[in-house]
Amino acid sequence: MSKQPNISLRADAEGGCLCGAVRYRVSAGDIAESGYCHCRTCQRQSGAPVVAWFAVPPERVLATKGSPSVFRASDRAGREFCSRCGTYLFFREDDPAATLSVNTATLDDPAGVPPAFHIYHESRIGWFETADRLPRHARGRS
Repeated sequence: MSKQPNISLRADAEGGCLCGAVRYRVSAGDIAESGYCHCRTCQRQSGAPVVAWFAVPPERVLATKGSPSVFRASDRAGREFCSRCGTYLFFREDDPAATLSVNTATLDDPAGVPPAFHIYHESRIGWFETADRLPRHARGRS
């Protein structure tokens, strides 16, 4: 896997769902990776052509209000969302050693965690393209 530029949260970051029923905090520290996902599952889950996300160790994410519901779209991970408003918050793999992916747009201030690459670009919707020069991977980054 190629290394991405060093991105860190300098302070704890908070976020949550649209209706406020679920809130969370991500503790300060390094971001393992941050990117855009164009896969069809993310598109359908979010209702958007792409999802911006970042990954941190799961122990750095703390629910501060409510708790998300889980939908299993694959046999290896759950997608966590607010059962009240439907906001897609997290992607959690079954492997306890794996990072937890946070939907960047659910942060109160998402500007501090810029994406560094695209994954599943082969699933990109033809009329959608971002205006950046970030690496584009047909599938994952492996």
